[in-house]
Parts: sequence; structure tokens; C-alpha cells
Amino acid sequence: MRWNVTLTGKGLAALAVALIAIIAAVAGTVARGPSAGPADFNLIAQTIADEKDHVTPGELAHWIMEKRQDYQLIDIRQSWQYDDYHIPTAISIPFREFFQESNLKKLDRGKKIVIYGLGAGHAAETQLLLSMKGYNAFSLREGISAWWELVITPTSLRSETGSPEGYQQARQIREYFMGSGSTKKPGTESTVPPPPAVPASAPQGTQQPNQKKLKLGKGCS
Repeated sequence: MRWNVTLTGKGLAALAVALIAIIAAVAGTVARGPSAGPADFNLIAQTIADEKDHVTPGELAHWIMEKRQDYQLIDIRQSWQYDDYHIPTAISIPFREFFQESNLKKLDRGKKIVIYGLGAGHAAETQLLLSMKGYNAFSLREGISAWWELVITPTSLRSETGSPEGYQQARQIREYFMGSGSTKKPGTESTVPPPPAVPASAPQGTQQPNQKKLKLGKGCS
């Protein structure tokens, strides 16, 4: 008989805590690196139980806009997926290659390590393993799918019953990541100028001078 179980949120956190307890009982300690002591399993388990082991898409968006230098953002999806679209500032280390020594050397132990994938699965597993190796690791809650929905998708398209409250701030953040690269105070007019009108005689597909093309492909690096 085959059982299919789907876990999200607190259920996934509880499973991770149980996994830590099992590993701790079997292994006793997990090396954090050269000349490092054992990982603090109780602290890791408590962090997961309190759901402090992740950052939200909104938090990450503000970190990027503030140009913070105290974190590393890692995309663990396949290379072609990273090339197709990735969150600004992210570097690519595919999940299957993540724990190779050459890739671990790319991580800065003095910074927060934020992991994201398509959803929560592999990113949460990678975050847990990094924490057990002594890294200050986090996962992006619900991955790049949540980033696209909560940061890039307009508020008006998320729900037919969505509230207009706060949409100006969401719009400001969205415009930053969709090409404007600048911020404005909520409630002010958009800083992104409308594209110039195309003369009726212009051939179809012709781009006019000073007309910016919106790029949603590879994100920003």
C-alpha cells in the first residue's frame, strides 16, 4: 500500500524538528566545519518550531531595495530555470551540486544564507542541513513562486475581493523589480514614465527612440 502525505507550514516544521531529533540521537554531533564544535540541535529545533528559519518575500524585497550586504541569496533550482528568471542578487547553486566542497566555499559564514527553490521542499531541506553545519541559514518562504505572486503580481490580480489598502506600497516595490530601479513614497505618482506614442505610420514591431523595453527574463544580478 502506498501513502501520499502532503505537509505545509507547521506540519513541515514539526517533521523537521523530529528529523533533527533522530539525527542527533544517531550521530551525536554534526561538524560545522574545520575546527568547529557540534551544532546546537536544541537551538536549531527551537528556531524551526518558532518558524524563525525563513524570510518572507516581502522581507527579502526590502533587503534587496536597501542594498543590504549582510546576506547571500542562493537559487537551488536547475541552471536553466535560474537563467530563465531569478530573484535579483541571487547566485545559482543547483540542489544536486550544493554540498560539493567547491560550492560550499562560495558561502560566507559571516552572512545570512537565504535559500530558495520553486517551493518549500528542497530549500527547507538545504536550509536545515546548512544550519546543522553551523551556517546562519534561512529559506525563502514558499520559494520563488511566492516571490512572483506576492512581489511581482499586482495586488488587483491576486483576488477578486482583494482590498486596495496598501496597494500603492506594493506597486512601488513591484515597479522597482520590473525595471524602474527606484523607489518613491507611497501615495505619490509613479516614477515610471509612460512609453511615447508610436506614430500610426511606424511599422509594426519597430521600437521608437528612448522607448524602454520591459525585461522579465533573467532578473538582475
